[in-house]
Amino acid sequence: MELRRQGPLLAIALAAALAFANSLGNGFHFDDEHSLVENPHIRSLGQIPAFFADPQLFSRNAGSEMYRPLVLVTYALNYRLGGYAVQGYHLVNLALHLLAACALYQVLGTLGLGRGEALAGGLLFAVHPLAAEPVNYISSRSESLAALLVLGALWCHARSRAGWSAGALLCVGAALLSKESAAMAPALLLAHDWAFRPAALNLRRHAPYWAMLGLYLFVTRHLVGEALVEAPVRHWAAQICTQAKAMVYYLKLLVLPHPLSVEHQFAVSTSFFEGAVLASLLLAVALVLVSVRGLGRQGLFWLVWVGLALLPTLVVPLNLLVAERRLYLPLAGLLGLVLWLSRQQRLPARALVGAALCSSLVLTVQRNRVWADEATLWEDARLRGPQMVRPYLRLGVVHRQRGEWEEAEEAYQHALGLDPANAPAHNNLGNLYREQGRNADAEREYRQALALLPRYPEALNNLAALCSSQGRMEEALEFYGRALDLGGERGELYNNIGIAQARLGRWAAAETALRRALELQPGAGVYFNLGDAVENQGRSAEAVELYQEALRLDPEYAKPYYNLGLLYERQGLRREAGEAYRAFLRLWREDPRFAEQVRLRLAGLEQPAR
Repeated sequence: MELRRQGPLLAIALAAALAFANSLGNGFHFDDEHSLVENPHIRSLGQIPAFFADPQLFSRNAGSEMYRPLVLVTYALNYRLGGYAVQGYHLVNLALHLLAACALYQVLGTLGLGRGEALAGGLLFAVHPLAAEPVNYISSRSESLAALLVLGALWCHARSRAGWSAGALLCVGAALLSKESAAMAPALLLAHDWAFRPAALNLRRHAPYWAMLGLYLFVTRHLVGEALVEAPVRHWAAQICTQAKAMVYYLKLLVLPHPLSVEHQFAVSTSFFEGAVLASLLLAVALVLVSVRGLGRQGLFWLVWVGLALLPTLVVPLNLLVAERRLYLPLAGLLGLVLWLSRQQRLPARALVGAALCSSLVLTVQRNRVWADEATLWEDARLRGPQMVRPYLRLGVVHRQRGEWEEAEEAYQHALGLDPANAPAHNNLGNLYREQGRNADAEREYRQALALLPRYPEALNNLAALCSSQGRMEEALEFYGRALDLGGERGELYNNIGIAQARLGRWAAAETALRRALELQPGAGVYFNLGDAVENQGRSAEAVELYQEALRLDPEYAKPYYNLGLLYERQGLRREAGEAYRAFLRLWREDPRFAEQVRLRLAGLEQPAR
């Protein structure tokens, strides 16, 4: 009996594991950089209480605030258990998806579908290619976590004989702490009662859910106000026109998930009389009228589910016009509708479900391969969206990191051909020129990026680094200061400020900046720079400890060995100095003239003492 009860859940778990087994070795991607890999706040469990109070902790970047404290908690736990070993993060994403598929199975069964239909829904959701982005993209964990909790809220509420459920209320609150789109949950629970128990519908019994939403909106009022009123990404008319097209596009992807891409070719619309917008609005009205006439309350519930899950993206302007991850929870509602219709019409569902499962499994396994790394992901996006700028920007970064300078410049120039006013393209092109030693060209691109986007901390930081490399230290410190004001508390910036202060001989100021860098982003380079600042203030013993810590973090780091050698030599520790110099020569791969100087010092040490 127990096996019969747990069998469907085991089947769903097995299907999900089979579909996404080849995703576990995939890498981190784009937003993972600032919200996870370079976010110092997730590296300590002691920060967890602050996640619930400060939205800025979501990212290392100022201006990227989001109130998703439960997501940050999962990151912090992941980091505590395995550092930045990416497999651990993928395992958590897959586990959340698996749980969401099992939760959908329970919900479908609770809402009147048969055991076989509920199992079909759970299996299809588990292997569907539209789940590939929430599973493969670590930052999209917010989507699957929020969806799991919304499904949990619906299951608890549907099983409750009272007007509301403490379990459902807890799930609603947790979902809101995972992603803003969960704001639709109270409306979904209300729609459930309207469809499945209209005689017992009592709005006052739903008050706790709406009170929870009201509390959430009060806590996040600053973020909500900024997104909707103070600094929306686009004007409301352009938002409605664009998302009117997007809704129809989303329905197409839900029915036929092809082609899939991390960056769909989609453009902003600004007029309700644009052909695509007008056709989309007419189609949406026709769909609503046909559904109202042809579906009963319970059939309409599933369609309302899809609409409510998409509603937040219609209301709130977002940088990305369309994204597959936004279809994660709508997909669950659409599967419910299809299975409900098959039950009503007594369709031969088994053959159809079997074919859908096989095709979905194949497509998902193939899609996972696209997410292997940044190169495969953005090359696929470029092929599917040749008029979109972001794939070229990301591919330019990939080529630059590989030392493929011509290909990188071609990618950036292509991006500027599509959008000449794209500040990140100018900034990235400046980075490329700086690596090639084309400093005048690099400075021109950085200044062009800042002319287009004056509040651009990355361009300020890069321009400051260029000035620093040319000995223009005061100018560099000015740009670093502006970047710090705009970019928030970033270890990289404090480290760079410390280096500039050190080059000016301001060792105490350098130490202050470097200690702050160490708090935010500890690394071998920061320990080395701090050791240098401390040594130049006469604290040799402390400097030795800092250099040794740098070597503990990176045993292949040559520079600390050189500084240790000098310190030991001054202290008369000839054997220790010789060992340090020899280690330096073994590891040093840069200017050979510097290595020759060290060989001369080593030869002097090896002379018999007189």
